[in-house]
Amino acid sequence: MHMMGTPYELILYFSEDHISFLTNKVDAADHSHYYIQFTVGLEQPVCIALEDRPIQAPGLILQSSIIHQLQGNQQWQWYMLINPESSLGERVKRMYLQDSNVFLFGQDQVDQLRQLATQQLYSVFSQDNYNQSMSQFMRILRLQEQEHELEPDPEDDRIGDVLLAIERFPPHELTVRALSQHLYISESRLSHIFKQKVGTSLASYIVHHKLRTAFQAIFNGVSMTEAAMEAGFSSSSHFSRTVRDKLGMPARVIVQNSRFLKV
Repeated sequence: MHMMGTPYELILYFSEDHISFLTNKVDAADHSHYYIQFTVGLEQPVCIALEDRPIQAPGLILQSSIIHQLQGNQQWQWYMLINPESSLGERVKRMYLQDSNVFLFGQDQVDQLRQLATQQLYSVFSQDNYNQSMSQFMRILRLQEQEHELEPDPEDDRIGDVLLAIERFPPHELTVRALSQHLYISESRLSHIFKQKVGTSLASYIVHHKLRTAFQAIFNGVSMTEAAMEAGFSSSSHFSRTVRDKLGMPARVIVQNSRFLKV
């Protein structure tokens, strides 16, 4: 499979609980990051090293905070970085990472995932198309949530208030404490409700929100320094450190010759 016809070297989808990107420009020395990493090679097998132990496989899932190397060899790969504190991250850990820090996919699953990634590369760049791809991704990996009836819960309205407040708060003032004061609820209670209802810790959601806000501004033409400040980071270096810590890649590498969609 040879990837032709796209002017981009990285196509980035930034969701609430994961970041998905298709790229041919990932090569990284020893590093670790906060997210669970899903990787499928679209042209060749994935080549990584864990504690100097080389692993080659059509695709894999790697536990968060594991030191590893990546050898992209300028080949197209599909990466998904999944928040380990999200409900999606919890399902991935239960399904694939209970007994090991790395799970290697079989060829049948990888063939389906490669086909899905190719559709993303050449389909119209839109939220609807991405949502359809994610539904297929969840089916292939057997990660669908169990459907069940829920009784109306008065806490749901409060979570809606939190999410609205996150969107409206001045970024430099956006903290768990500020939100708890705004909503007249204790920090611990608010954090508990948020984790229970949204599936991600509130503190983690705030950092993810700021990263997504910064990248959206950058891809709209704002300088990296200005975007970092607008998103609530104390400086461009603070933003860069957070990106490297959370994503395992320098911010400038993500931005160059890339396309971004907030989903």
